[in-house]
Amino acid sequence: DTPKVLASSSKTKASSAGLAEKARLPTLGRAGGDARAPLTTRRPLSGAGRQSPAGAKAAVPCPPVYLELAYIPGATSAQKVDEDFFRRIRSQCYVISGEDHIKEGVMRGILDALLSGKQHWASDSQVTLIPTFDSQAMHEWYLETLERQRELGVTVLGSTSTVAMQDESFPACKVEF
Repeated sequence: DTPKVLASSSKTKASSAGLAEKARLPTLGRAGGDARAPLTTRRPLSGAGRQSPAGAKAAVPCPPVYLELAYIPGATSAQKVDEDFFRRIRSQCYVISGEDHIKEGVMRGILDALLSGKQHWASDSQVTLIPTFDSQAMHEWYLETLERQRELGVTVLGSTSTVAMQDESFPACKVEF
């Protein structure tokens, strides 16, 4: 039984300034009038993948996207959720679902990344974290970081919430915007 998340909203908003810009391919010439560049001389379209002199990847400036509800990626994609994810994807509510061995293994890192990324937001922004499963790693993180959660305006809902609809009840959480 995986809890369901019920969201009632007339609209789901996603906005970001400046995302409409398109990258252009570099124009490189070659002998014989062939405008195609050999693979070894092509450059990346953006700053992604370019190496700084020190060898670290350069950060690509990107404005954040604001959402009302966002699902934190699961399965193998969960391993890529880091502080930068939460700096760029700013949501009022994050749903963390999926009771699997991969998510459990990276749970602490995801939760710490939420707090690290959230510290770069406006101080009055509130965030609700909605887990859809019970996890020992989440319980430990919750207890160890409770004060920091309060400072940053992060609320964690219990994963044992129950909603009764018609003649049945099931694990769920109602989210209203």
